[in-house]
Order: sequence, then structure tokens, then C-alpha cells
Amino acid sequence: MEEGDPSVGLEGFRRSLGEFGTGVTVITTNVDGENFGITSNSFSSVSLEPPLILWSIRRASQRFPAFETCSHFAVNVLASDQMGLSQHFAKSGHKKFEGVSWTPGNSNVPVLADVAASFECRRTKVYDGGDHVILLGCVEYYCRYDRQPLLFAKGRYAVAADHPETRVLSTADDSHSPLGLDEQMLSLLMVRAYSVIAARLEQGRKSVGLGLSLMQARLLKAAHTHSQSTLEELLPELFLDFNASRHVLESVIELGLLVLNADGRVVLTRDGEERILAIIEHTRANEQLLLQTISKQDLAVVQRALSRVIADLS
Repeated sequence: MEEGDPSVGLEGFRRSLGEFGTGVTVITTNVDGENFGITSNSFSSVSLEPPLILWSIRRASQRFPAFETCSHFAVNVLASDQMGLSQHFAKSGHKKFEGVSWTPGNSNVPVLADVAASFECRRTKVYDGGDHVILLGCVEYYCRYDRQPLLFAKGRYAVAADHPETRVLSTADDSHSPLGLDEQMLSLLMVRAYSVIAARLEQGRKSVGLGLSLMQARLLKAAHTHSQSTLEELLPELFLDFNASRHVLESVIELGLLVLNADGRVVLTRDGEERILAIIEHTRANEQLLLQTISKQDLAVVQRALSRVIADLS
């Protein structure tokens, strides 16, 4: 799809790094009585004996001074229903803990509620990492909960599902169903159906020369539907955190399809208007082909049900 020297093709390099799927964490600390938190997917285990972990932070981050000087921090591994929390801590600004449920840890660092796991750490070493700084921490206390983790890959949030080649065969209790019990969950079915359809549509766009990734096309559609909106206002349509959304925006601006006006609002260019109208028409035509084996009556029921879910839960 793309290749090159990272120093020349920075955006392509960033997209290639996005092929490595990770979990999502919020790193928290307390300095001089003030709490700080930042979303990060750079968290990684280092050693079991001693229990060491690491993560990295951008030098340009507003929260860099706090983490550069802190003695302790906590790694909060977000659960699959905490995408909003990830987006919240990804944005800059003060008073990030207002309305957020947390408790003070053993070293008085904030530990977020309802996470999949948490690690309270003593900061041991700091290493230079280019435009980032790498922080090594010794884990002094951990907690693990019965929750599914939130994942991030290819520039978007995801949830875990068993790989088909490792899936346990259905038991006698659910042998009447072609799907295991876990796969009959409505939310999981919707996610898997969306993933399959989105991948086919993305492949189709490339084959006819429309050439946009799923997230680029989604951003264009959001800007078309919600004109004169800021990037923050478009976040609920993108299912990305602010930093990832900003990277997508920058790539689409480079293509000449969007601009930011003087008020920081996202505006479609003339080429952008033509491209999104072509994508919408392409999507309509391809949906008919992809769903041609399903009766119109069944499709109408699905449309009504999903519209009702969106209206009731938005």
C-alpha cells in the first residue's frame, strides 16, 4: 500500500505503525496535590523480576512537565466500554478529573474506576526517546478485573474477539445455533457486521479510484453532514481519540479535500464535496450488492431497529 523513508513520508510511517494493535491506557499521576492524566497506547511490559513496565510521552504535551517530575504514576488499562474516557484524557485542558470516577492509590495517584486492570508504579528511570521521553516504572501494586479491554489498531478503536482458528467448539447447549453463545450478543454481531461491510467498501473505493481509507472517508462524511464543526465536535462520528482524529484530518487536508477555517472549523473544499458525493453514491450501490441475499423486509427491520437504538442511546 505504501513504503518509503520515514523522514520523508511521516504520515505513511504513522499509518504503518498503526498496523500494530495495542490496548488503550490512561496514565495518571499527582504532583503537588494536582491530578494529571493522559491517554497512551505506548504502554508495554518490560520485566517480571523485577516487575517493570514502560510508556512514553510527547515532549510537546501540556502534561509533560508533570510526568517528567512525578515520583509515582498509575497505568489504567481501559475496558471496552471506556472509549469516551480515552477521548476525554486524549484532549488537552485542565480539570480533566471533574465527573470522572477514581480513587487515590497507595501513592496518592488517581486510579480510575471500572478499568480492566491498573498498575501503580514508582518511576525509576527516564530515557531520551526523540520527540518523546520513555518512562520506566517499577510496579508496586496491581489490580485485575473481570472486564474486556479496549483495543486500538489501524487508527480506530476495536474490541477483542476470538480468532476463528482458536475458537472453542460450541457445547451441546448451543449446538442448535451456528454461532457460539458469545457471538449471539447483539453488540458483538453489530461490530463484526460493520467490520466486514466497512472492509469491503474500503476495498471497493480503492478499486474505482476513490482511494480513501475508512477513517478518511468517515471524516469527509462527518464534515459533510455536520458542516462548520470543529474536530472535537466531530469526534463522536469518528470513534477515534483526538490525536488520532487530528492525524486523519491532516492527511485529508494534504489531499486538498478539507481545510480548517480561521475559527478552527472543518470545511469541505470543492474537491472534497465532489469526493464525498461520489463515495456516498458508491456506498449505496455497493450496499445493494453486498446485501442482495437479504430480503427487503429483513433489511427494513434491521434499519428500524438500529435507528431506534441510535435515537434511544445517543
